[in-house]
Amino acid sequence: MVRGSIEIWALAAAGLLGAAALGAPLLGVAGWQPLCVGAAAALALLYVVRRVLALEPLLDRPTASGRPPLVFLLLPFAFYLALIPWSIGERAPDGDEPWFLLVTHSIAHDFDRDLANNYRDEDSLAFMPRAIEPQPGDPEGPDGALYSRHGAVLQTVLAPAYRLGGRAGAIVVIAALAALAAWLFLDLTAFSQDARARLIAYLIFGFAAPFLIYSQQIWAEVAAVLLAVAALRWINRLTRHRREPAAGPGRDDRIVWLLLALALALMPALKLRLVLVSAALALICVLRLAPGLRRRGALVLAAVLAPTGALVLWWNRATFGTVLGMHSWSELELYRESAMSMALGLNGLFFDLAYGLVACAPIWLLLFPAAVVAWRHNRRLLYEVALIAAPTVLLVASRSEWYGGWSPPFRYGLVLLPFLALLLVPLFERRLDSGGAAPAAGSATLPGGRRVNTFVGMAINTRRATSRRATVGPATGADVGALPAGVSTLALVLALLSGALAVLYIVEPGWTYNLADGRHHLVHYLEARSGVDFARFLPSATRPRAATWLVPLAAICLALAAGRVRHKAFAAALAAVPALALAVLPVLAGALPTRQVEVESAAVDRTGGNPEPARWTMDRTRYPEAWVLPEGARAEATVIPGGNEVELTVTVRPVRNRPAPLTLVARSGRREIGRLAFPGDNGEAAAWHTRKLPTATWTSGAPLVLEVPHDGGEALPPNGVAVDRVDLRWH
Repeated sequence: MVRGSIEIWALAAAGLLGAAALGAPLLGVAGWQPLCVGAAAALALLYVVRRVLALEPLLDRPTASGRPPLVFLLLPFAFYLALIPWSIGERAPDGDEPWFLLVTHSIAHDFDRDLANNYRDEDSLAFMPRAIEPQPGDPEGPDGALYSRHGAVLQTVLAPAYRLGGRAGAIVVIAALAALAAWLFLDLTAFSQDARARLIAYLIFGFAAPFLIYSQQIWAEVAAVLLAVAALRWINRLTRHRREPAAGPGRDDRIVWLLLALALALMPALKLRLVLVSAALALICVLRLAPGLRRRGALVLAAVLAPTGALVLWWNRATFGTVLGMHSWSELELYRESAMSMALGLNGLFFDLAYGLVACAPIWLLLFPAAVVAWRHNRRLLYEVALIAAPTVLLVASRSEWYGGWSPPFRYGLVLLPFLALLLVPLFERRLDSGGAAPAAGSATLPGGRRVNTFVGMAINTRRATSRRATVGPATGADVGALPAGVSTLALVLALLSGALAVLYIVEPGWTYNLADGRHHLVHYLEARSGVDFARFLPSATRPRAATWLVPLAAICLALAAGRVRHKAFAAALAAVPALALAVLPVLAGALPTRQVEVESAAVDRTGGNPEPARWTMDRTRYPEAWVLPEGARAEATVIPGGNEVELTVTVRPVRNRPAPLTLVARSGRREIGRLAFPGDNGEAAAWHTRKLPTATWTSGAPLVLEVPHDGGEALPPNGVAVDRVDLRWH
């Protein structure tokens, strides 16, 4: 009764706050809108979590169709729909979205993919406030035709809704695809006997970042997630009753085979890199079949996938002049990548401050203990997830734009998200003690004593557990056991942090696109207002530092330790670590000595200049991140001294627009502590190099000031000095 009243009050309050947010401009209090939207989103998330967990008995009931109840489709769809008006009003299309929408516009109104007239007529003004131009790498056709490098599969699906409702209509379709993917994902978790564990994984996948972010945006990756989830579901259906060789497939199975082949074929048509996921799923399907059926299954898939694959390659050849489209064979030569480059890419995919999976929703940190639990209790699940995820993760990590370009976090890895979320199910399963241990999830005994350890066996155990519950009655706490205290407590803390970030992304949807220099909007905002460099304590693969390696290592160790802690007091102390770390971050940032100053940081006060490279430079992370100080400009940074004397090492590059001498002056407050001279006759190469200044006395409490004085004339254009960073060694 209490639980039901909390849900009702939360939903009612969310509705009232949402109405207040919409009416705030009419009442002359538009500034209240973000606060109302944030509170409404938080209450709506609270309602969803409690409502979903309260539906646990409903998930236990077998259905005639074998699919989860429709309420698990309607809940995410309604939640995503409710966010669309605010997200559209607060965020213009960004990243590749404008070109996805322009192709959709062309298909919906011109019934073709030629964008030449759409660029000429500035049709992008129909869905955003500026006109766009062709992207680099867009192919050209005969007679001046222009096409998009993004294809037209998803855009064709969006075109009818776009014709009716414009950008909003297209996003409604995306929200529907995302909700359908979440619903089908819940069906994939049927291998578990624990309905609560299934629902927790469903909540993390469907209502946390990054999937929640993509439900409001036009990206092909959302359709890819749906196709991948549907493909695995059809594989489960085909292999569920294939334990023994049979004479031939049934009529219904032929339809499933066709749907599976179609889904596997469409994924590479969306994005060529998805061929790795498609091939892995096809291999899993064949390996799961009984030995007598594997050849037949392989032939069925090959009969559809081979012609489709050939068609995709032919289309790329005809459009781009190469079978790989925008890509090249060199991108597949992973052995050419250095170990450091691969390590940074892997680290960044999961922990980078701006683009990492764990950074955008800390609840995904539980993937690491989940992998350990899967190794102990469900190795087949772990093996199959690894087979699907590992090739794509390695390929993406080797790319210079592993972060997905100008996009929300984890874009290239989004198609892997449902499979990674499957690993969370064994982690949250409540297991019995040794006295009444239940069989490990994923294993089942078949007639004749043979045991299987596949998703087929998981489904068998689920059906047996369901029938036992129907006969014996509802399970008690002693029947189902309990989670380790460390897992449940840490999960709660991480869920609260993830929920807070989800609310932030809802209130400020533009912040889902982090800064092009790899900095996070929230950290950038805090640094700009406090003048304190918080980023130095946070991991960044685009700007490697000690925290890039130490923070992920500490976080993983914390998560793995939580999986082994069963005492509640120890669990509470362990789970308090991440919350405590965030609480003391401002204290540490204001107390620990400054070892490095990044001049482009928002914590640095600058009077002029510009970032280098330019903000939208392709493969920006290949270049040192710097700030160009022109003549007459200065930069001032707060410094926490670590001694009475300091030795500065400056990484610089002279920027010459005319032959004239250049000087970079370093000051401790108003007192000069050194200067770097660059001759005006170009005797010193205009390349990046490090220069040391003599050890100097530091004035306590003074800021570090870098200044490029005028040479005495007013000649234009001015010269300048690009400063990558300043390293401080204290004595």
